[in-house]
Amino acid sequence: MAKFIVRRSTYRELPQDTLASFADNVFSRMSSLPEYQPFATEVARLKQLLDQYKEALASAMYGGVDRIAIKNEKKQDLLLGLDQIADLLNASYTGVDSWIVGAGMETMRESVSTNALLDAPYDLRAFSRDESGAVTLSFRLASPTRVRSNAIEYSVDGGASWKNGNYSSATRVQLKGLPPRQEVKFRVRSLGASERQSAWSKPVEVFVV
Repeated sequence: MAKFIVRRSTYRELPQDTLASFADNVFSRMSSLPEYQPFATEVARLKQLLDQYKEALASAMYGGVDRIAIKNEKKQDLLLGLDQIADLLNASYTGVDSWIVGAGMETMRESVSTNALLDAPYDLRAFSRDESGAVTLSFRLASPTRVRSNAIEYSVDGGASWKNGNYSSATRVQLKGLPPRQEVKFRVRSLGASERQSAWSKPVEVFVV
């Protein structure tokens, strides 16, 4: 009898930016944990599809019917790659839900309104290049499907006080209108359902041009 344990709608209904973060989390978990090594070939294939999707997604930001069409094709390829991972997890499921959750997926029994605590964003990076007062932030989420938005704050006094910077559901955000020609610190935390919020990420500092 077929087993359908992985909740596929979790990733199939995600916005395009969050889908990339979700797939990146699945790859990171399954490529680093020894229990998933039997699936190394499929996990490596997922990473290849993810990289192609990210490239197409970035290209489509500049518009163009051809670029958008390629992005949509690569999105479908990535979804099929995630489906393949889900099939493998379903086929090898023995009744222990941590087998599914540990791979970055959700089970059919997991409620969307789960009371699980949100993990803090991690791998926060900041880049300030050519535009005065502008900084691009990127970070990763341990459980993207539980995150509704991310709050960003910045500090110009070394972290003694913080100012509200922005709210975004994306994991790559550009902030403008920042104080130029000085060091600025940034931190991020995730917001979920029922007013849940994560701890703040580890702050990063960058010189704003």
